[in-house]
This record gives sequence, C-alpha cells and structure tokens, in this order.
Amino acid sequence: MNVLWFVVDTLRSDHLSCYGYFRRTSPNIDRLAEEGVLFEDSYASAIATGPGFTSLFTGLAAINHGFYLTPWNVPNAPLLDDRIVTLPELIWARGDYTTAAFDNLINFRSHMKQFVRGFEFYINVTRSPAWLHHHITAGEVNRRLLPWLESHADEPFFCFVHYWDPHTPYNMPQGFRGKFKGDLEVRRAPGGYDYVPGWGPADRLPEGGDGLSIDLYDDEVFYVDHCIGEVLEKLEELGIYDETVVMVTSDHGEDLGLHGLWGHGTVHETTIRVPLVLRDPMGPKGRKVSGFVQHVDNLPTILEYFPLQERPGFDRVRACMPELPDKFDGASLLPLAEGKGRAREEIVVESGEHRAYISPPWKLIWHKDGELELFNIIEDPLELYDRSRDEKAVLEEISEKLHQWLEGNLKGERPDPMLATEGTWTCYIGRR
Repeated sequence: MNVLWFVVDTLRSDHLSCYGYFRRTSPNIDRLAEEGVLFEDSYASAIATGPGFTSLFTGLAAINHGFYLTPWNVPNAPLLDDRIVTLPELIWARGDYTTAAFDNLINFRSHMKQFVRGFEFYINVTRSPAWLHHHITAGEVNRRLLPWLESHADEPFFCFVHYWDPHTPYNMPQGFRGKFKGDLEVRRAPGGYDYVPGWGPADRLPEGGDGLSIDLYDDEVFYVDHCIGEVLEKLEELGIYDETVVMVTSDHGEDLGLHGLWGHGTVHETTIRVPLVLRDPMGPKGRKVSGFVQHVDNLPTILEYFPLQERPGFDRVRACMPELPDKFDGASLLPLAEGKGRAREEIVVESGEHRAYISPPWKLIWHKDGELELFNIIEDPLELYDRSRDEKAVLEEISEKLHQWLEGNLKGERPDPMLATEGTWTCYIGRR
C-alpha cells in the first residue's frame, strides 16, 4: 500500500460534519470516514505547530523529544536532537520506498530540519528562501502535488501533505468565501448553560473582527476539504485509490475567541482535540472508535504499511544506525481499528507553557508558572468554570498522577525539558 498522510493545520475535529458538526463543512473527509475508521477521541500530544508536528514525525511525546518551540520568526532557535530518527527516515531504513513531502515548514525563520529529513522529494511549495509562515493555500500545494502523483503512481510511496488552511489569515479563494452564515445549533450542557457546539456560550458568542470570524473559519475548512477531494479524484483517475491508505489529522485546533483568545496557545479542548480518519482499502469501513488516541500513534500506524525489505547494497543502514528505534510513546492503531485492544483511558497533552492531564470527567491544567486549573469536561465542555478551589481532593489526586507521569518519563536522569526551554513561542493572535 501507498500512504498519503494529510496533516491539516489548525483543524478542529468538532468543525467537521463527520464529527457531528451542524454544518456540512467536510464532504470529502466524511467520505473517507465512511470508507474507513474515524477515531472519536483523537487528541494532540503536543501543541502548537513545532511540538505537534515533531510528535507526529517521531512518535514521541514532547517530554521525550524535547522540542517545545514554534520558532516561525526566531532565527537560530534550538533544533531537534539529531539522534532522534523521523518517520520518513524509518521508512527509508525499511526498504526501497519513495518518500515525498509537500510542505513549507522549513520556511520558518529557524529552519526546522526534522521536517525535511528522510524525504527523497521535499517539495517546498513556497519556492522561495524567504521566511514565510501560513499564507500558502491548499490549491497552491495541489498544483505541485497532483503532477507529482501522476509521475510516481507506479512506485510504492509515502507522501506527507501539509495544508495550512484553515490557519489564519483566512485567504481562501473568493468562490469559497461566504458559504456559511447563520443557522446555528444551540445545545444545553449538563452543567446547565446553553452553547453553540464549536463556538461558545449561546449568550456571548465570539466576535473575531479584523478578518476573523467562525463563519470564515468554516469557509476555510470547506475549502481545504475541497482540495483533499481533488487529490482523491486524482488517485481514482490514476487507478491507485484502492492501493493507497489515506490518513487525515491535524497538528492542533483553534480557540476561535473562546477563553479570550483567537489562536492556539492553550491546552483547552478547542486547541487539543484534532481529527483522525484512517481509510485503508483493505481495512474496516464505517467504524467509529472511542477512547483516547494521540499524535504519537500516527507513526507506528504508518510504519505497519512499510514492511522491512532486504535491499542489496544497503548494509550501511544497519552499520550507521545499529539501534533504530522500535519503541515509541504511541502504538499502532490498526488493532483498535479492527475492534481489538483498548485505547488509553487517560492522557497528557503538552504545550511550551502548559500540561493537561485528562482523566474523565476531570481535566487538570498545569501552568509553567505553577498555577493549576481543574475542569469537569463532561458537565462543562467549554471549560468555563475552574473547579480547583472546591474540588481539592480531585485536584490533589490528578496532580499526583501528572507528577508520576513526569517522573516516569524523566526517570530521575534528566531535568524537565519544558523548564529548560527559553524563548518559547506560542501562537496568540491576541486577547479579547
């Protein structure tokens, strides 16, 4: 099987119709879910872009890969440890497979080389040395991607496709702007307040201003879904749709005005819940899987589609890398997809400034400055009410679990890498 891995920047799962959103924003991703498996409780391992993509590429939590930065405008920032091997490098080490990326993460001002290593073809869609961020549209990516697929359809390939949409600025083509307006759905939270799913409290919905609105965000989601559809059509035209595994996920979500922010620097549910859809032509169809899965599970899942080959003349792989990693912080999701095994019951999500420990119904947020917050995410899905003062026993219990998780990873052998990271950059567009 080929593997085509879409990582859509800033995409919240609760703004996709296949995840129950009240607008039909994602007909092509919905199709993939109908033909494959949708993981209902998919979370980031780390946010924002730098840590998130690094966890996707290494199968490691941020505490173990140590990359807590998103240095889009900071030159010469620290880079990932060269001894940590990335997913495309692992695929190379397994056999004679073609690896390709359509991306411009290397155009951050501090060039993050972990996103280039291991790709035989790294197509920088900006075609520029300028340090650029997120202005590239999915259509511009496809103009480079679709011809490449035509040229390499007869090779077993792993292809990573990074779309910036629906990250700000909301610069989708004019024909996609203004599709969604009004028609909001109001629900009642178990805790007693009315809210619009994916938006916020019904009595004080966010107002973005300055080119920001949730309607425009949904337009962007529909646009990037359209571009995914173009790629699926190309696979069908080339006769390789049923020879290609397609995965869709995201690095993080977006606060969209909730918690006073329009960005993705928090570890609230708005930012850390991401979609994960796996369409395997030979796998189960139309399944929804509950239970926690995370970024770190992508790598071991993808590796299953690239079996180890014996390649004449490639003995140097073993000679130079005698201890290729076989243990990750994640696990293959194929057993879960087939209805076997058990998902995690508790998870940790990190940013450069926070850690969240989720043990339903409770969620603890630890801030780098020592502040603690506690939310009941079943009763209070918008995380509006901090319960840390009136649930002292729960706060203490989950704080101890987070401490044990920390110690279990550090093993007393190294300092906490988050506390050692200076100059962490997180994406806040501004408090409102």
